[in-house]
Amino acid sequence: MKIFFILLIISNNLYSTLNIKELDFIRKLSNENSESIIFNGTKFCNDYFEKTNMSVLDEKYKNFYMCKYSYSRDRFYIYMLAVDKKDTKSLKNFCNEILDSRPEITDHLEKKLQFQKKEYLSGFFVDNFFNNKVLDFFNDVTRDQRIISNEINELIIKNRYQFTENNLENNKKVQKEIDKLTKIYNKIINNSDTNLDKVIKDRLNEIVRYKIFVNDVKNFQSYSCNWTPGNGRDPYVKREKFSEFENI
Repeated sequence: MKIFFILLIISNNLYSTLNIKELDFIRKLSNENSESIIFNGTKFCNDYFEKTNMSVLDEKYKNFYMCKYSYSRDRFYIYMLAVDKKDTKSLKNFCNEILDSRPEITDHLEKKLQFQKKEYLSGFFVDNFFNNKVLDFFNDVTRDQRIISNEINELIIKNRYQFTENNLENNKKVQKEIDKLTKIYNKIINNSDTNLDKVIKDRLNEIVRYKIFVNDVKNFQSYSCNWTPGNGRDPYVKREKFSEFENI
């Protein structure tokens, strides 16, 4: 049964017809220890924005972006909680001013810049995961070897209670992780994409949506500004409360 699903996954035709949650499901069937694309992608994205939290517009705005995958809609939302709008400028201009503080997002909205790597989406490429994080290498032998050694040492420390008195088996476990890390290293240094990488890149551009929730204090209404990658800076504005979005 597992061999059947492994063969299916290798098929480019099958790849092109699957969404990310279906890819997750099939990967789990073929390998129960496989990393979840959705879980890692969402966690990495949230960690990214938490670490790079910046003030928006001025000191009175302390909001920041969060990430959420909707299973029902097959959408990956990068959104900001409600900001109070008290001035007379249009909602579109108000939202674009907020968005200006995040060039990595505004670049994603421009079709000509979609080739750029979006760091906050790196967590979806689970083949680059090791020791619960996405790895980066520098194509510098000394620095990269230090990173590899540190990752292996960290993994050994984390799993030290799982080792037994059988050193042969212990060495096999460690070597398996070294092989995995070496595979990730070669992939990153050679800048090569697997079939899965290519599909995920295409899927992310299809399913990612950006949202900013706005409370129009003057008119007692709640709105959201919405953007789709590649469709430009002009947002689609609709009446929407965060509570309506929260449960999708």
